[in-house]
Amino acid sequence: MAMTISNYSGTADTFTFPNNPKTYDDSISANYTVFKIPYQRHHIFVSGGGIDPKEIILTGSLFGTSKNTNYQSLSKHFTENTKLKKLYWDTDKFSLGVGKAIKKTHTGGRTNFIDYVATFETVIGVLLNNTQQTYTNGGAHKTNAGNATTFIEEISGVVTSGSSDITIADNLGNEITIPSASLTTGQTVVVTFIKMVDSGSGIYVTEYNYTTVAGTQIKTTATTDGMGIIQLGAASATSDLSIANLNAGYTVKFRNAHTA
Repeated sequence: MAMTISNYSGTADTFTFPNNPKTYDDSISANYTVFKIPYQRHHIFVSGGGIDPKEIILTGSLFGTSKNTNYQSLSKHFTENTKLKKLYWDTDKFSLGVGKAIKKTHTGGRTNFIDYVATFETVIGVLLNNTQQTYTNGGAHKTNAGNATTFIEEISGVVTSGSSDITIADNLGNEITIPSASLTTGQTVVVTFIKMVDSGSGIYVTEYNYTTVAGTQIKTTATTDGMGIIQLGAASATSDLSIANLNAGYTVKFRNAHTA
């Protein structure tokens, strides 16, 4: 399969590598903390099951009459760091993050080649499946068929009662609340897992639980338990989620997650 890189949201603007990189260096690291007990044979590990951002290193070559055009298209994705990108190595799984660095080298005797090294940094440590699953309340529940805990990408529905809070929780100890003061009966609410948001003067920040009511962003969504990022464990189904004060037809969207 041909490797690709594209935008996570909005226009895809997909670049397909004309020839795959020679190497794709992808490592996964846990981010626990170790507290050493002096003079003892036992020590303390503190962990929340977290994974460090990955730095995926690509090395390869572009050649032929389109080598410069292809390098420009590729390097553009690695400089657009205000946009989240999907980097595909497998046809059905992608890494989510931004391009961190890319450089090219010209070597004597290889005048028809551009050799490059590029680094892609992920915002989450797992791979996400290309296929987005959608559960509609009242229908058949959907299961995370990956081997890793995944993130709920979107929850969308209509407010049942403007005098009550919306609460959304998983069975992993995470809960968020949208207060009634921000709601009106019949309005559409959309909670998005992650979005790059302009914080002012063109400075973009990854924002989690990006929430809109009737199409306008609100800032009142609060974490009321755990880390507040709604998730679904491996082999777990949407039946494990608890959603209150959204209409009967609300939807939940997610992708299977994989460690490799």
